[in-house]
Amino acid sequence: MLGKKKVVLISVLLAYAIVVPVFAYLYVYTTPVKAISSGIILQNYTPTMQLGYYWDAYCTQNVTEFDFGAMPYPDQVTTLYQCVYIKNEGNVTDTIYWNSTLSTVSNQIQDEWNWYTPYWNSNGINGTTLGAGQVLQTWYMIQIPAYANVGTFNWTVNVWGANYY
Repeated sequence: MLGKKKVVLISVLLAYAIVVPVFAYLYVYTTPVKAISSGIILQNYTPTMQLGYYWDAYCTQNVTEFDFGAMPYPDQVTTLYQCVYIKNEGNVTDTIYWNSTLSTVSNQIQDEWNWYTPYWNSNGINGTTLGAGQVLQTWYMIQIPAYANVGTFNWTVNVWGANYY
């Protein structure tokens, strides 16, 4: 047989299990409804995307072209580079990409664009993110092999930012 204390404890638990839902039901359905005003203004998202290209870290001298000038006939592999600062002048984070048409004008000269360091095969800028107002030091480089074909070479370099929202 159950002890007297156990019977009282089970009875209290059963009463609690029945009474609590009844009071919760009465509270929820007898409480008056109160209206609260709310609102939202939906506006078009207008990101501004603009990249600036500069010769200096203070972003005062615009880059419009690279001119590596004339060079004597190389008897060893030669790397030439230009330091360019890229500034995100928009209000959103951009992912930077670049390409060039150099391969269409020379199958010997190669180019590369890196950030942080002017060393070949390091830290390419493709896929680098640049926050709003941030400035990134980069290096556009060309590599000329020993005894390359002589000539005048002109090509186009394209740099752009992509924003995904």
